Amino acid sequence: MKCPLCESRKAKRLCPAKATQICPVCCGTKREVEIDCPSSCVYLNSGREYETDKLARTAPAPPRTNRLWEPAFLQRHYPLMLGMAQAITQTRRSSPELIDSDVQATLDSLLQTFSTLNKGIYYDFSPERLTQKQLYFALRQFLEAPGEVRLLAESRWTTGQILDCLQFLKELSAQIVLPRPRSRAFLDHLEGVTWDSRQSSSHEPRLILPAEF
Repeated sequence: MKCPLCESRKAKRLCPAKATQICPVCCGTKREVEIDCPSSCVYLNSGREYETDKLARTAPAPPRTNRLWEPAFLQRHYPLMLGMAQAITQTRRSSPELIDSDVQATLDSLLQTFSTLNKGIYYDFSPERLTQKQLYFALRQFLEAPGEVRLLAESRWTTGQILDCLQFLKELSAQIVLPRPRSRAFLDHLEGVTWDSRQSSSHEPRLILPAEF
C-alpha cells in the first residue's frame, strides 16, 4: 500500500489524524505542518523528543530572566502560574483549534496590557484573532478576579507579580514550542501540569523545567 500523501513511498505508520497508514517520511515532515496531529499519537511524542534534543544541541538557548527561574520565585508564585495554566487548558477544550503560537501571541498581548497598567495607564491590547482573543479574556478574567473568588490567595496579585509570571510563561514556552506551524507541544505540557496538580496533593512547583511537565 502506497502512502496516500506522497503516493510514492510505502505506507508503514498508522496516522490517527488521517485514519490511515502513511509513510515514515510524510509522518516526520508533515506532522504539525500539514497534519493536525492528536496529542495521543506515539509518533508525534517520539518526534517531539527527538526534535527537542536536537534543538538543545544545535540551537542557541532562548534568553531567560534568571530571577524568574529561581526555585524560591517559582514556589511563591506557583498558585498564580498554575491558575493561568488551568485557564489556558480550559480555553483549549472550548477552542480545539488553539495552537502554541496563539498562546505565545496572547501572552505578549497580556504583557503589553499589564505593562501599560503598571505605569498607571489603562489600554487593552486585545489580539485580533478570535482564538487568541478568547484566551486573552479568559486569562484576564482569572488574573483580575478577587483572590477569594480564585481561592488561590488571600488578596489580589500585584501587577508586578502578574507581569513576572506572564514573562516566565513566555520564556518557558520558548523552551518547549517546536518550529512547526501547528505545534501544540506547549499546550500539551500545560495539560500535563494541570493533570499532575489534580492527581497530587503536593504543591511543589512543576513549572521549572520542560522535562517536569
